[in-house]
Amino acid sequence: MSGNVAWKHIGLYANSVGTFTIDAKGIRWKSAMNTDDDDVILTKVLPASTLTGAKWTVFGKSGHLRIQTSGKESELRFDGFPQTDFDKLRKSLADKHNIDVVKHAMASAGASFGLTGLQKRHLVFKQCILDDAFEEGEEFEPRDGDEMLSMNLGDVSQCVVQGNTKHEVELQFHELDTVETGTDQLVGIRFYIPPDPDADPTDKEAQTPAEQLQQTITKVARIKNTAGNAIVEFDENKGTFLTPRGRYTLTLYDTYLRMHGTRYDYHIKYDDISRLFLLPKPDDVHYAFVIALDKPIRQGQQRYQMLVLQTNKQIDQVTVNLDEETLKKEYDNQMDPIMQGSLCNLIAKTFKIISKKKVFVPGKFENAYGKPCVKCALRASEGHLYPLEKSFVFIHKPPVLIRFDEVDSVEFQRYAGGQGSTRNFDLSVKLERQGGESSAKEYVFSGIDRSDFDSLYNFLSGKKNKNN
Repeated sequence: MSGNVAWKHIGLYANSVGTFTIDAKGIRWKSAMNTDDDDVILTKVLPASTLTGAKWTVFGKSGHLRIQTSGKESELRFDGFPQTDFDKLRKSLADKHNIDVVKHAMASAGASFGLTGLQKRHLVFKQCILDDAFEEGEEFEPRDGDEMLSMNLGDVSQCVVQGNTKHEVELQFHELDTVETGTDQLVGIRFYIPPDPDADPTDKEAQTPAEQLQQTITKVARIKNTAGNAIVEFDENKGTFLTPRGRYTLTLYDTYLRMHGTRYDYHIKYDDISRLFLLPKPDDVHYAFVIALDKPIRQGQQRYQMLVLQTNKQIDQVTVNLDEETLKKEYDNQMDPIMQGSLCNLIAKTFKIISKKKVFVPGKFENAYGKPCVKCALRASEGHLYPLEKSFVFIHKPPVLIRFDEVDSVEFQRYAGGQGSTRNFDLSVKLERQGGESSAKEYVFSGIDRSDFDSLYNFLSGKKNKNN
């Protein structure tokens, strides 16, 4: 067979569809998308010298092809081939690269248990077949059946042991922006790993099989590996995260932030941060440093669009791990090798300079006691509402950011909480209706002290919102 052989509308796993071409130089895939987004793969080239094998599987109406390579990516997966093109595909790879395409059987019995194993960077889940015992009292010998599931551990963002029993492992996957709107994608899966029947139940230090698998996956997936050198680090004792609750070490790199806790480890690109806030708490001791995200982070089924770190204003110091030349060239000498000041300001300043994101602080608003917020409740959770110059921020459960440019109207209402109705009032903030929404979204901040009415009303009257 001479010349190139090509298929259109072929999908590259976790990416868009494009054109799949086999020629004398190897295999090429070119996306049909036209974008400047650096996170989107537009081309993929597999040189002929790296090709080592190929597997064919039919799912539904289309054929799926796995290409094994000796390169960094041990296996790439393509889908969308016509079922009838198996012979054509097999002949093309055999003629041009001496690669035999093997038909790969998949288990379809519907079983939810099996045997796990690692094949390079893939976690493979296979059907468990129990052979009958030949003699009475002999144990059943499990053996591998057909493959049920195979996952590239490079796609894993988190791997944690769940529950007090330490027998469940949860895998969370990166959420992709390249999939079409409305397309389902797998974001998490849990495995139950039975305890070792021969383990000593009194040995509390012994690792369970689930913990051993979790450590193996974490190592292979390289979840905790970081690229580049840390610029600034704030250890977990510098503050407590209220959302998500827990203690995390914050490490700032040149392009991303790392949040490292005992169970979860997050890498957050600065490009995914929409806004930063430094808000003083009414107790005159603590500050809330709020990180608003375009892409929420996840813990299990819970998503967090806003991260709230509670810190303080005690005098502290931080070391900036950059030489003087880099500080001058990259950051215009806005940071010193050793910086001293109140802890909350050190956190805000380093974030502002390294991430190149503005940190918003309270403006002109003051309540009856000279504080930049009012005490209230959102649904059943008490917190504080900060009227800033261009937005409302409520902390902390759940934290809410409302930009003034998305507000349709603000209404002062009689307090609906029963007792104390003459001493309190509610503030209703209604947003503009978005496309596809049947009704406009509304937030009701209830139980605000009546002494704060004048200051809140006068402040909002100076804005463009419709006040009632």
